[in-house]
Amino acid sequence: MSEHFGILALAPPVLAIVLAMTTRQVLVSLFAGVWIGALLVASWNPIAATALTMDWLVAVVRSPFDTKFIILILFMGAGAAFIYRSGGILALERWIGDRVDTARESQILTWLIGVFIFFDSYTSTVVTGNATRELSQENRSSREMHAYVLDSTTSPVTTFGPVSNWIGFQVSMIIAGFEAAEFTASELGVTAFGLFLQSIPWNLYCFMAFFMVGFIAITQRFFGPMLDAEWRARSTGRTIREDATPLSDVSADVGEPSEKNPTLVNFFVPIIVLLVVGLVSMWYLGGGHQPGVDLAEAFQETDVALGLLYGAFAFMVTGFVGSLAYRTMDLEEASETIIDGFNTMMIALAIIVLAWAIGYAAEQVGTAQYIVDVLVGSGIPGGFLPLLIFIAAMFVAFTTGTSWGTMAILTPLAIPLGYELVGPSVLPVLIGVLFGGAIWGDHSSPISDTTVMSSIFAGSDHIDHVNTQVPFAATAAGATMVVLVLYGLGLRSPIVALPLAFVLTAAAVLALNKIDARRKGLPEVMPTAEAIESGEVDVDRAERGASDTNNGSYDLFETVPMVAVGIVVSYVALVFVFAALGG
Repeated sequence: MSEHFGILALAPPVLAIVLAMTTRQVLVSLFAGVWIGALLVASWNPIAATALTMDWLVAVVRSPFDTKFIILILFMGAGAAFIYRSGGILALERWIGDRVDTARESQILTWLIGVFIFFDSYTSTVVTGNATRELSQENRSSREMHAYVLDSTTSPVTTFGPVSNWIGFQVSMIIAGFEAAEFTASELGVTAFGLFLQSIPWNLYCFMAFFMVGFIAITQRFFGPMLDAEWRARSTGRTIREDATPLSDVSADVGEPSEKNPTLVNFFVPIIVLLVVGLVSMWYLGGGHQPGVDLAEAFQETDVALGLLYGAFAFMVTGFVGSLAYRTMDLEEASETIIDGFNTMMIALAIIVLAWAIGYAAEQVGTAQYIVDVLVGSGIPGGFLPLLIFIAAMFVAFTTGTSWGTMAILTPLAIPLGYELVGPSVLPVLIGVLFGGAIWGDHSSPISDTTVMSSIFAGSDHIDHVNTQVPFAATAAGATMVVLVLYGLGLRSPIVALPLAFVLTAAAVLALNKIDARRKGLPEVMPTAEAIESGEVDVDRAERGASDTNNGSYDLFETVPMVAVGIVVSYVALVFVFAALGG
């Protein structure tokens, strides 16, 4: 099909993305992308294209995985509504409010919680977003920044584990690559899981994306549209743009939280149940209870959507029971909360279904295969193959909106290609950069489901989230590309490559922050809302674009950042111990 449609194979995703970014009408833009794909397949017959579009929408909704996902999203919405309306969020704010009282600390806390939930990105987004959204807004951290922290923490963390459904899927894709290359693990001298472990140090983009979240949150050095968003939130208290449309607004859709008996039990217990039931269900569905099935194999073979569906249902039921048990609402109010929670997810579900349909349309017209054919046919030398695969993964994921779909498309192509052109030594590098490139597409594409999820649970306008995150994702990708160019020139050691990428990323953030802040006349180090209100920062002068606006001042050795850095360093050390098992 890609040969038949040629460059027109790019039309469905590109049209949807361009329209969404320019008009900010996401639903209309996505539908237009699906329809133009159907128009190509229907030989330019508009009536047949419209009918085919309906068929594709039905097809994606009827997919077993997608159907389970739709239901679990509704359950997640209801569970989140119970946490909010029962007073659980209110209790959390009263408990932690004195300890976390600045936007900076709210952002660091969000990053830190995301580290702990490393087994599934959807679950991490839901839990972390619910846990910190109100606190972030109260401390005047923009919703755009909250969405960025969620999006750029959850996927990278679940990508390299140490235990996650992502790892199971990625290992299964490596196995598919073995089959495509027609060699066995014994012939290669390493298992698919072992090859995955060896690839972790080369997943440069994920490490850089995760590092950037913490680095920016701790230093408070922003650039691009995020600099404007944070200045707006700190100086005016508007955590969302005036004309923006949040994908989910719990307070508007569900009502004010109950003051009857707010308790931390109604916050923590539903979340703990969600985590435990989701994790145990995925383990059980993967056959983990059977003799001879280890943890890694169980997560590789599991039904991710069904396991999370069980967890989401338990999440909702626990919130329902807790609300009644602590008498924060009566039976009628609790029943209404379920429906209200469903309603908070309606716009998001419409976007997700249309995003799936865009991916289906792209598959029908051969978008991914066209990109791969163009890039692979460029005749690049073998040493630069990792750079080529990284770029291919970026474009495929960006235009299709799915990192898993990108991994499924490219891994069976990259492994045989690398083995034939270079040899076994390049395979860990190819796998690491491929997975990283796929996640870059997730972070940058407005039609990505994980990007939509981050907008939902941060209460952010979706296009505002994309616009503010893309410069950060591009910075991490740029540092990755520089290192991969050096790899092509002879740099082969991850012990050198990974630290170099960290240094390049930090330097880029500092330089871009300094340039953009001076250009806009805003502080390089974003001050606290309290400092602005007290007059330490001249808001009028900053609004006029003066270049000497006072910077914020923070103690790098405060409790929250110090604890966060300690835990994150321990986590990264655990990841590398995990990776060393494949050496």
